[in-house]
Amino acid sequence: MSERVIEVGCDLRDGAILPRMEHAEIVDRVMEQGQLLLLKGVFPYEQLADLRGAVAAWGRETPPADIDDFAGNYHRRRCMISRLQQAPHVFHDYNFNDLAAASPALESKLRGLFEPLRGLYNGLTGAGVEFEIPAAGPYVHPQLIQYPAGGGFFARHWHNLLPQQLGFIVSLSQRGRDFRNGGTCFEIDGEVIDMETRQDAGDILIWRYDHHHWVSQSDLRDKFDWDSEAGRWVATFAYFDPRG
Repeated sequence: MSERVIEVGCDLRDGAILPRMEHAEIVDRVMEQGQLLLLKGVFPYEQLADLRGAVAAWGRETPPADIDDFAGNYHRRRCMISRLQQAPHVFHDYNFNDLAAASPALESKLRGLFEPLRGLYNGLTGAGVEFEIPAAGPYVHPQLIQYPAGGGFFARHWHNLLPQQLGFIVSLSQRGRDFRNGGTCFEIDGEVIDMETRQDAGDILIWRYDHHHWVSQSDLRDKFDWDSEAGRWVATFAYFDPRG
């Protein structure tokens, strides 16, 4: 086991994520020691499969957007090269900047994932974030990303450390069950760490937000279909100011 990856047991109790490691130690390991911390088995598979299905169904009923809407709920089918980082990518992202505008059933499923993540993020960073859009400054952008079977990927890229500090990647699908190939890779101090076989459905990967990383291609031998739910799904807890 690479010393770069630390696995920590975790409980989900009454909507709160309770790692079996002190918050201060988690922050030190990730931010100061450059480790990847994997909270194991936080969310049950059935909950995640139900959420994936509901979000995919919403996407089939809602026309995909051509531009980002950082105040509303939208999804985009991205097959492009990012303007700032020049990183090619193919993925389908679902963004819920206004959770209250979703149907009650979908909102409940989304909050079942993102409210515990909000509590964990606030506990680790002290940021005190809410699911609301302030008059100024950064705010949370709840997001699900599907890397479709048939070639979804994201080339090497990086993010500014602030204001996010700690990144979360929640695996919403299980390798060997929902997809065969594809995963997040990092380069830290010249060492490449491939998380493809390490992160299971329900695990939360916590990482320092400015590490260079990429997502390897999903199941190339399969047929690519934007309308299919097939492929690898993750959720992220992005925190930034699109106006700044």
